[in-house]
Amino acid sequence: MKGINNLRLKILSVFLAFLIWLTVVNLSNPEIVGKREVPLEIENEQVLTDAGRTYEINGKSTVTVYFDVRTRDEYKIRPSDFRAYVDLAELYDVTGSVQVKIEVLNNKELISVAEAKPGVVRVLTEELQTKVFDLAAAPKGKAADGYAVNNIALTPSSITVQGPVSKVGLISYAGVEIDLTEAMEDRQGVTKPVFYDANGNALEISDRIQVNTSEVAYYVTVNKVKELPLDFEVSGTVASGYRYTGVECETKSISVTGLKSNLASLNKVTIPASELNISGATADKLVKVDIREFLPEGVELAGAVSPEIGVLLKVEKLVNREVDISSRDVELVNASEEYNYRFLPARIKVTVQGLEDDLAVLDGADLNAYVDLSGLAVGPHTGSLQFADSDVFTILSVEPFQIDVTNRNGIVTEAPGAAVQPSEEATKANEGTGSGTDTDQATGQGEMAESESGSAD
Repeated sequence: MKGINNLRLKILSVFLAFLIWLTVVNLSNPEIVGKREVPLEIENEQVLTDAGRTYEINGKSTVTVYFDVRTRDEYKIRPSDFRAYVDLAELYDVTGSVQVKIEVLNNKELISVAEAKPGVVRVLTEELQTKVFDLAAAPKGKAADGYAVNNIALTPSSITVQGPVSKVGLISYAGVEIDLTEAMEDRQGVTKPVFYDANGNALEISDRIQVNTSEVAYYVTVNKVKELPLDFEVSGTVASGYRYTGVECETKSISVTGLKSNLASLNKVTIPASELNISGATADKLVKVDIREFLPEGVELAGAVSPEIGVLLKVEKLVNREVDISSRDVELVNASEEYNYRFLPARIKVTVQGLEDDLAVLDGADLNAYVDLSGLAVGPHTGSLQFADSDVFTILSVEPFQIDVTNRNGIVTEAPGAAVQPSEEATKANEGTGSGTDTDQATGQGEMAESESGSAD
């Protein structure tokens, strides 16, 4: 109980002491030191600007102002009662420092002394750079299917920035971002410029950089898109012994855009023969072509289509090959039913020229050979093969051969200086009677061509 009474006495003593102190202070009103945080202003910036330099205050942009004031007036003082500033015309180049000056603007009668701490600030100076950047459009999203962005116009088309070399040097290019998601018609608007580094990352621009405009107007033209096949016209003749085998191009078609009226009658894009000439070629020829040169006025490539394509003109060397042809591979034209026809030798060598792959699978029947038998009487005759036109091969030479003509009834009519083969029936008759002829021995050298159906057996 005694301890509780002592505690109460102690609290009462503290309270009474505070009241006495407060009374003394109010009655005596002593002078104290107050402080306020005041923004730091800059004067005569043009001194550095005219010298092609810019500056930055090293440290915070405020100073602490200390002042003497009576106790009862201290609450009346505001930061706006003071003005703190530095004069860049007084900048000391050696140390880069300048004195902070304080002016009392209000309540001067209450403030006896005012000073700033720190009293000196350091000013970092740097060369000033002015640079112009052409604005590039950065579309976001894709136009609707069947449509493409034809043109983007920006106003202004360039932008000027000014600031410290170290800050301006971070900027690689400037542009504007435009949302074109599902666009089906022209779009326009206003947006802010964006600055990018060398890696294409957007930059946060320092407040030390000044930009001559904060808004850029854009107008986007959106047109229809049409897919057009490419057509190639080739001119010239390859060197002797070679053959042009066709065109190869990875790009089979291109997407173009333009007004509907310009696209209506456009069905293909032709690369003219003047661009694709193979005269005298002995190997494949690669031709680089800019598609834009062959688009009609008012039609352009759509989207990010590369304007340059490679056109490969294929040229292969021709080879020679000998092909054996028998009477069965030869069509007999104008054959008489009264005669038998025999080729000597039985197989005729024909030399052809063509592409190696084509000739590798070529046989006698593929040559489409024929012989005109009109007017041939009984007896031996010099043969003459003819061939149907072919894009695959060319006939270079034919081995000489004879055509022996005999009667079907077995009667042999000798032509001057020639041996004639009797008919098959006559031969069988001779065998039946046990008789033979020297001519029978000669028949083993060739095949007999029967004319019953007008073609070889």
